[in-house]
Amino acid sequence: MLAPGVRPASARITGSDLEPVPSRSVWEGRIGGSPLRVSVHPSGRIEAVWRGKAGPERRAVVNTIEELERSVLFQLMISAGPDEQGVAGDIAQAVAQARIGLPDPKDAPRPPRKKKKRPGGAQRRRPHRR
Repeated sequence: MLAPGVRPASARITGSDLEPVPSRSVWEGRIGGSPLRVSVHPSGRIEAVWRGKAGPERRAVVNTIEELERSVLFQLMISAGPDEQGVAGDIAQAVAQARIGLPDPKDAPRPPRKKKKRPGGAQRRRPHRR
């Protein structure tokens, strides 16, 4: 159960309800003894969820296949055997096919940044320059 005011990472707010963002799983299997699931979101972003041999579940959401290779596949391929060397290419190809017709997440506008409020309404003082 989530704490009040905390929403799941895979949810978006529509009206007053939480609705899970549908993502399509494009590859699921094991690399070097670690289970890996790769999904593509409707926004074009790529999500990878894996569990290391001794550790908690890890998750990465990236914009490009190159970022997926650098941040996830490289780590997992280190522990993979020689017979699994082509798996990274298979995953990249599956992701590329799943992203056909989806928007490029790099082109999406960034949400506006919220200004931080100073405690007590104090304004930041700048040093006087001469």
